[in-house]
Amino acid sequence: MDIVNFGKKFDSLAYLVSPKLKDALDEKFRAFNFKVDLSKYETYDIGEKTGEDAIISPSQKTIKDFLDEH
Repeated sequence: MDIVNFGKKFDSLAYLVSPKLKDALDEKFRAFNFKVDLSKYETYDIGEKTGEDAIISPSQKTIKDFLDEH
């Protein structure tokens, strides 16, 4: 699982608590755990659903089938 990427591998985890990388680690932690404050934005009610859903069946079409049609 590669959730956070620093661009290189470190020999020790002690690098991450060093003063140079502590800010970078803090920035990545905040970006990963960011939650949007929904109280700042309006909510919209789009109403009831109308109509019916279209059922589209995916077709496995090869290049040969496509060229044979034309």
